[in-house]
Amino acid sequence: MRSNPLSTLALLLSAALYLSGCTSTSKLQTQAPETTVLAAPAYQPKLSSITIPVSVQVATIEEMLNREFAGVLYRDTNLDDDNVAVTVSKNGRITIRADKDKLYFSVPLNIYAKGRWKWDPCQLCPAIDKTEDTKFDMVINTESKINLTEDYKLKTTTTGNFEWGNTKPVLELGPLKIGLARFVEPELRKQMANLTKQLDNELQKQVDVKKYVLQAWTMLQEPVKVNDDMNAWLQVVPQDVRVTPLQLRNGTLAMRIGITSYINVTTDGKPIVKTNKALPKLVLDNKLTDNIQVGLTADIPYTHATKMLQQQVANQTYKFDDGKSQLTVKDAAISPAGDQLTLMLDVDGKTKAGLFTKKIVGKVYLRGTPYYDATTASIKVKDVDYTLETKDKLLNTASWLAKNKFKDMIQQQVNIPVKDQLTDAHKSLQQALDKQGRVHESVMLKGKIQTIETDNIYLTPTAIRAVINAKGSLTATIDKL
Repeated sequence: MRSNPLSTLALLLSAALYLSGCTSTSKLQTQAPETTVLAAPAYQPKLSSITIPVSVQVATIEEMLNREFAGVLYRDTNLDDDNVAVTVSKNGRITIRADKDKLYFSVPLNIYAKGRWKWDPCQLCPAIDKTEDTKFDMVINTESKINLTEDYKLKTTTTGNFEWGNTKPVLELGPLKIGLARFVEPELRKQMANLTKQLDNELQKQVDVKKYVLQAWTMLQEPVKVNDDMNAWLQVVPQDVRVTPLQLRNGTLAMRIGITSYINVTTDGKPIVKTNKALPKLVLDNKLTDNIQVGLTADIPYTHATKMLQQQVANQTYKFDDGKSQLTVKDAAISPAGDQLTLMLDVDGKTKAGLFTKKIVGKVYLRGTPYYDATTASIKVKDVDYTLETKDKLLNTASWLAKNKFKDMIQQQVNIPVKDQLTDAHKSLQQALDKQGRVHESVMLKGKIQTIETDNIYLTPTAIRAVINAKGSLTATIDKL
């Protein structure tokens, strides 16, 4: 029986149409990887130096010394030992002049001297015993070299001399004129050491450097709130104390105290601080800077990161192999996996192999290492690859997807901006410093943040945490002592 050519053609066309429309669909039955985070290493802040300018007006020291040195400074009323009694009193104001590292004192004195003339002309003659007194002025001039010791004491080394007026003092006793200079000068020279020592003691007592430093050291440890919305607090942990050499100029005794510290900002409430009141040994430093580095954190919750990923990849169709294969991402999510991020992509794809079409639906899981990209101020991922389970499933059901560049395309697209977080951190910190953050009724902080950048990336159970390093300058002013 001969076949009908038309029937044969119809069968062939039907078979071709059937074969060309033959589609197989594979469903990916992948399990979501376990959500885990590694313990983030403790953030290692960088040392900063908070400088505290300290100045004392020489006029204040002068006023203090005039209060302390008043009235009689020295009195010797015994005539029997050398026939001379001397009383030394301050006569007018003590004046001070400052130059470089020295203070120059001028102390006007009034000297009252009593002399006795005693003469026995013969054994049977009556003895002659007569006393006379006189007053004269002189000026003591001293200079004090000033340093600081490692236990924060003002160390002054004072030396001095004196000068007479136009006429040296004399006593007229009967027919005798007794020059008192040779009697008074040795005593004054003996007392000069006592006088300069007394000056040193008063200077050290009145210019109490340790008190200033201890107050600053203690009060800087009190946390300062820098942002109400974030409940952010700036904390200073002082480590050592450095000072510049004392400078005496323009009527002022000045120096800069530098407290080397760790400074960081936390956003989980006011830190509990155990104040360290033990001052370390003082270090003399000629090159103090007021540069600071403040560590603070900015959290990007995974929910926010997921929204960013969805905006970038969801409802996008990726084509491969000159359009023979394509994949559409319907949904996406980000979660932590140790020190990496897991990217979940809910996909719907297909590829053509001759007359057949292979489809795939389900969830694909990739992992990548997060890092901060400074050029875009964003968090990106690198070394993106399928999880082991996803790769196994793909090799069995959609090897074409495992072998193409889909994962590289996703890696290039993941971009979580943190510029706003950096800007907010910068703004909050600067606003706090602009307000002259008062850590105590006597101490104010003021500074300038010049740069701010991400230092490292950590993963927490709820967020991607960017550790930010702010660089600038910070000074503390003691204004209400």
